[in-house]
Order: sequence, then structure tokens, then C-alpha cells
Amino acid sequence: MRVIRFMSVIFALGWTAWSASIPDFVRLAQDRHGAAGESAARFLAEHMTESDRSNLRNEFLLENLDLAFRARKEFPWATQVPEAVYLYDVLPYAVFDEPRDPWRAELLALSRDLVKDAHSASEAAQALNRQLFKLVNVHYNTGRKRPNQSLKESKALGKATCTGLSIILVEACRSVGIPARAVGTPMWTNERGNHTWVEIWDGDWHFTGAAEPDAKGLDRGWFKHDASQALKDVPEHAIYASSFAKTGQNFPLVWARGVQYVSAVNVTERYTPKAQPAET
Repeated sequence: MRVIRFMSVIFALGWTAWSASIPDFVRLAQDRHGAAGESAARFLAEHMTESDRSNLRNEFLLENLDLAFRARKEFPWATQVPEAVYLYDVLPYAVFDEPRDPWRAELLALSRDLVKDAHSASEAAQALNRQLFKLVNVHYNTGRKRPNQSLKESKALGKATCTGLSIILVEACRSVGIPARAVGTPMWTNERGNHTWVEIWDGDWHFTGAAEPDAKGLDRGWFKHDASQALKDVPEHAIYASSFAKTGQNFPLVWARGVQYVSAVNVTERYTPKAQPAET
């Protein structure tokens, strides 16, 4: 009956392009994880793109959901994450418009040992940032194929730039139950270019550069001063956090300016309460 009601809601809202497998996905998630599984599956189904509804298979969606639930039980920091934050920033299988390659099982296997001595999400995220890129053998290089590479693509090349590196770190954090999202600006106010980095949630949002760990901790980086100059109401110079859930705001993808389906939250004010000095 719940699946029938779910389909009634879909048609009432005018969603006509849903894959026929979506109700099965919701039902299977409920069978495996009860009401929490049903809620998680509905969240993914409601917010996934039209292309994902048509092309993703239940096996992909269920593995992603199962492993997100496993991480919540396994890692102590994950049990303390509010339900809404977990749905928005741990459960999703995508960061931007990158290829939908499965990554969660691989990154969980690689990351589990890296975070075993961590006592918080912040410590775990920093451990991943220090060590994971060596394990996957992906390093910063402008010779990458494209900005929005998946983990699989970046590993094949051994290189990625800030966006590809951020995708990997976000996914690694999510694999061990750390809420994470990519953040970026289309253009610094000094016109020096765009940049992408990562935020992780540990009671609040904190930032770090992907593959740019700082020994002094989170909320540090070479770009901190530039970010403090961002302009909230100037789309080109604002700072956006990626969102799997629909927000009514698009993430301005500099590599795919016509793409309108990647959602975002304007987080400029978190970085600009006052100008920050450049770090040395």
C-alpha cells in the first residue's frame, strides 16, 4: 500500500518520467531497513535527476543505500549525525554531474583503516585527506581529461584538478559516514579563476582543500583570504555548496554552463563575515 500511495504522489506532482523500477527500489529499501530505509529511498527518488531515474539500476541504488546504512552503524561519529544531514550529505551517490560509477564499497574498504584511530568526524576527514590520495594514486595535474571526473576516471589517469579531487574526498568521507559536500566559486573576485574545495559536517560545517591537508586542522587553506572577498549577490563571485536535494538554486558548473540540474546552497556568508588575512 505504501508503494501505491507513493506512486499516487508522483502522478499528482506531475512526475511522469520515473523509471518503473523506482517503486521496487522503495519497497526493497523498506524490506531491508524498515521505515528508515523507505524514507532514505524516497529521498533519493525524489531528488535524483531525470537521467538517473531512467538509467540507474536498482542494484546500484540499493548498494549505495545499504552501505550508507552500514557506515552509520559502524562509525561512532555517524551515529550522532541528525537524520536530515545524513540524508542530504551522506546518502547521496553523486556530488555534481560526474559519471555515476559505483564508489562506496571501494572507498569504504580503503578508508576504514585510515580512520580507525579517529575520535571525531573532523579527525577522520583529516586522516582521509592526508592519506587517501596516495592509496588511489590520484594527484593534482592540469593534464586531467576533464574537471568532473569520477573516482574511476581519475584513478585511470592518476590525475585530477580541484573538482575531481574534491569529488573523491567527498565520496571517501561519505563512505565512512561523514557528511560532506563540494563547495566552490565560479570566479574569485580578483578574476584569478574558479576553485572547488570540500566541507565536512562535525556539529557544524568546516572546510578543507582536497588533497591539501593542513597540519593545523580544518578551516584553513591558501584560498581562505580569496573566499573572504566573495560576493553573495553576484552569481559569478559567490560561493556555493553542492546539494543533492533540490534547492531552487543551481550550482554554476564552469565546465558545463548549460547544466541546470545540479543544485546548490549559497554559503558565501559563512566565508565573508570579515576579510581574512592571507595564510602563509
